[in-house]
Amino acid sequence: MYSETVLSEQRTLWRSAGGSAATIPADGCVDLIVGSEQVLLCGPQTRVIHAPANDIDPTVGVRLEAGTARRVLPVALSELRNRVVELRTALGSEAVALYDLMMRASNASRPDLVLSELLVEQAEPWVTTAHRLARTGTSAREAARALDWSERTLRRRMLEAFGYGYTTLARIERVFRARSLLQRRLSPAHVSAITGYADQPHLPREFAHLVG
Repeated sequence: MYSETVLSEQRTLWRSAGGSAATIPADGCVDLIVGSEQVLLCGPQTRVIHAPANDIDPTVGVRLEAGTARRVLPVALSELRNRVVELRTALGSEAVALYDLMMRASNASRPDLVLSELLVEQAEPWVTTAHRLARTGTSAREAARALDWSERTLRRRMLEAFGYGYTTLARIERVFRARSLLQRRLSPAHVSAITGYADQPHLPREFAHLVG
């Protein structure tokens, strides 16, 4: 069984127990996951994950929306892209408070109350702008211009906050839009045209890499 509780625009609590194998689309987010008495840090995901079945250990996790994890994780996110590591291995002594918080949340009847320390009022304005530009298919060059930055500055800031570049964010946003349109029973050819894929074969290639 899987369930989610939205804590804020930037934080989502999720729980999984007795889950079957699952295909998890890339969302560009960072997750903190508690299971088997350890806390795992799942770095920014930019490719589909094929998760095995878990019939034994229930897990509790917090999803940190793309571009907001640096508020609570003093680590180079780009080095953790598509990796899963033990939190204390990644952060060393700086992991103590966060580790204790996640362990308390996993055993609490109201983990949402325990996790209030992880909440942020809002994402940095430029992060919100980057998401908006990526959703509308704006190129990296145009996005940098809209933010009054050079393309080099945009890339540096994206790697720091997201763990990957702007073009990757745009790919993730586009494939999610395409997926939504396909679920509304639009034809693949129509969806490819609407979402700006180069041609119809481009769409399934992106789905294979990002959605599964």
